[in-house]
Amino acid sequence: MGESNLRSILDELRFITEDAVSRLQVMDEEELLQLANQRQDLVDSFITMKEKVTEADREQIAYILSYDPVIVARMEYLKQEAGNWLQRQGSIKQQHNAYQQNYAVDSWFIDHRK
Repeated sequence: MGESNLRSILDELRFITEDAVSRLQVMDEEELLQLANQRQDLVDSFITMKEKVTEADREQIAYILSYDPVIVARMEYLKQEAGNWLQRQGSIKQQHNAYQQNYAVDSWFIDHRK
């Protein structure tokens, strides 16, 4: 029973990994997070049976792991894209704040042109 359960975990892990890689360029952050969580759950259940791993299982694990660099590259791209967006938003906010200060009614506002 343990061997078939181990095999089903590896098959499920391979299936979700191959599916994700086939649509990786259209996946967003939420889907990648869901993929990571699913894979982690499967790996956690797999770890309890690691003493029953056969050579064929090791080959399947190596095959599954061969997709990791592609998945990580997509995650890094999305992370970089989010960082750039946050930088732009911070810059826009800073520019708006310069002109949206609360000034006293009887004060002067002088904008020096450069």
